[in-house]
Formats: sequence, structure tokens, C-alpha cells
Amino acid sequence: MSSWWKVAKRKWRRARVRLLSGAGAPAEIAGGMALGLFIAVLPILGLQLPLALLLAEAFRRLTPFHMSRVAAAAGVWLNNPFTMAPVYGLCYLIGRPIAHHLLPASQQRTGAEAGAFDLGALSFSGPGALEVILGLVIGGVLLGLPTAWVGYRITYGMVARHHARREERRARRARGLRMA
Repeated sequence: MSSWWKVAKRKWRRARVRLLSGAGAPAEIAGGMALGLFIAVLPILGLQLPLALLLAEAFRRLTPFHMSRVAAAAGVWLNNPFTMAPVYGLCYLIGRPIAHHLLPASQQRTGAEAGAFDLGALSFSGPGALEVILGLVIGGVLLGLPTAWVGYRITYGMVARHHARREERRARRARGLRMA
């Protein structure tokens, strides 16, 4: 195995252990991850990480639902330079039909333009710009909700299992010390 792969695996494992071992209940860590995953699919490049941290802190201070800021930051990294094109492409494909029906006829492309998917339509100027932006936002919300829900369930299970194993190890150590 090449050395860069070993280094990447070691860094991934450390990040996963740091996330799972973080302070907070499983619901707090899973909630932060869900928030980060939801924000990751929204088309707000450059604002995703600050928004995730700001919302996690706002939830922590203003509501009884606490969310981990570290987990929220980790969830935002779903959308990175390698996954950006597929994520936003899927958001656009999901949100475009809804945006097309919401906009008045004067803002929509007509005829063969409306049915065909062309990369020229993705420019952010001209008459189709509002449809593209609205399609990305609607698709981001519609894709973000199930992504956040699935991310919450998976993260909660992983963190709860990790905490249970940690407590079990502590209990075994404590029993071993008492018997000696």
C-alpha cells in the first residue's frame, strides 16, 4: 500500500474517533452532523461553514436542543471540491421542475429550451438565471432534508455504540482494579 493511502487512512480514523469521542450526548453530536449535512447541500459556497457554526451556536444558546459545532463543521465537508458537481447537479435536477412551475411564464424558458438540459442554461445571467438559482435552492432543501435525517440516524447509532463500548471498557477496568 502506498504511503499516501496509509496517511489518509490514519487521518480519517483520527477524525472519526475525535468526532465519536467528542463531548456531548449522542443526540447532540448527531444533531450537529445533521445540521452540517443539511447546510452542505445548499448552494451557498463560502458561507456553509460559518453558517453551520453560527446555527449550531444559536441552537446551543437559544433552544434546549444542543448541537455539536464540531460535528456541524464535519457535516459541511460532505460538499467539497470532489463532490460539488454531483451534489449541485442533483440539487438542480430535483429542484428544476418545481422552480419551473413556480415562476411566471415570462421568467421561464419555453419550447424545446425548457425540456432540454444544456450547460448554457446554467449561466447566472439572462432570463433563465432565476429558474436556475431557484431550482438549486429548492433542490438543495429537498435533498438536504433526507440527507440530514439519514446522517442523524447513522451518526446517532455510531456515537451511541462508541459511548457504550467506552463505558463497558471503563466498567471492566474498574472491576479489575477492585479485584486486585
